[in-house]
Amino acid sequence: MKRCPYCGYANYDVAQECRRCQSPFRVRAIQAPASRSFLFGPDKAHTLRSKALSLVVLGLMMKVLWGGYGPWPVPDDAALNSVRTLIEPLFLTGGLTAYCTGWILRWI
Repeated sequence: MKRCPYCGYANYDVAQECRRCQSPFRVRAIQAPASRSFLFGPDKAHTLRSKALSLVVLGLMMKVLWGGYGPWPVPDDAALNSVRTLIEPLFLTGGLTAYCTGWILRWI
């Protein structure tokens, strides 16, 4: 039974107006939650995390391909090895740091 908010009369559940005072029942509109304004936001954070994940994958590929973890021959060039020793940790640690930063920035 639906009670009238004005006179308190008990009406049927499907009633659109009160049988005694003929006042209409208001349908409560569901209010959408107020959109929160973000400085960085979830969309930009997702983009940052996807790019950071790409850096981590590139660092791991460098470790596997140039580190001798596969059946292929390892390049013994001194220039490549010096580049690898600089770039591989940069990709891995920088990528992980950027991924964690993007995870935190999605709430800011």
